[in-house]
Amino acid sequence: MISSFALLVLQSTMGGLQGKLIGRSKAANGHGVIILKDETFALAGQVQEFLKNEEVEGFIEYELELLLKNGNYLAPVIVHGLDTSKELPSFLEGFELKEAVLSPALARKVNLGLGDQIRLISPAHTDAMMGDIPRTATLYLDEMISTNVPEVDHYHLWVRLKVLQNLVRKRAANRVKYFQDIDSEDIQEKLNAKFGDQVELKTWEQMNGTLVWALSLETTVMVFLFAAMTLLVSLCITSGLLIFFGKVRGDLASFWIMGTSKANLEKSTGLFLSAMSIGAVLVGLAVGLICLYFLDHYGFEIMPEEFVDRKIPIQVTARGLIISFLVPTLISMAFSFFSFFQFKKESNYLDYVRTIG
Repeated sequence: MISSFALLVLQSTMGGLQGKLIGRSKAANGHGVIILKDETFALAGQVQEFLKNEEVEGFIEYELELLLKNGNYLAPVIVHGLDTSKELPSFLEGFELKEAVLSPALARKVNLGLGDQIRLISPAHTDAMMGDIPRTATLYLDEMISTNVPEVDHYHLWVRLKVLQNLVRKRAANRVKYFQDIDSEDIQEKLNAKFGDQVELKTWEQMNGTLVWALSLETTVMVFLFAAMTLLVSLCITSGLLIFFGKVRGDLASFWIMGTSKANLEKSTGLFLSAMSIGAVLVGLAVGLICLYFLDHYGFEIMPEEFVDRKIPIQVTARGLIISFLVPTLISMAFSFFSFFQFKKESNYLDYVRTIG
């Protein structure tokens, strides 16, 4: 009971925290991106129209790695040029994107305030006329946004698409992002059929393979640790059942004397052990679900202010319920029947009757 309760609660809270992290990242970075090998705005428009026909909203973007300069402060940044003639992604809803939009975390790195002038420097694009001087674009910081995703807030900023096109001096775009769940394999096949190797689709999971692996490892280790804890609890079950069988040996012998066969006694005992194991686990799951419900609906903000999720998020999944049921059940039944077989091996009703007679 305790093992199933603890395993369910931990899986649900851990899954909630992981789900919130992934959700925030997908909201800022997109569920996936279609990379354009031929960095032309015309191709981006064709891909966007293709996605629209597939009922997927795509956002044309030109992404560059530049340097952000403010006075004596310098920082590397990833700049996203967005097409402001159409709708912006949902996380930028309400922003006009007249100049530059970045996070307070990045602004602190280069000592920026609202209304300050900034320079974007592109070492990859130079003007040879004056000795390979990097091209620059001058903007003003007119708005700030916080996505609560550290890797985004510290290194990303957003500008109008034409700002970057003027910087590179061509009508370019190198990706189309989407912010909804799609069948990526099906879309990839259709993209290959229509555009060939001009485009490449990468999902959020593919772009963040290390994070996905780390979160999966975290879940696996958590289940392993609780399985090990359940093994320790099962040792107590084994010793307790051996004592129990020793106490009820006389009762079992009396049933045998009255005509009950050993096969029926063993069958009844096996059913009792199975019902006891499954019942205890189900009670633990029921108590866990009740606790999770109250924690989700009536929980307080118990985490410190430094945490993004101050209230513990809850995510109950079918997979979590199955694991929380199967792991304790299988381990407890295995040790329960081990105890029963040990008792059956050492027990002889006729010898027991003779000893008490």
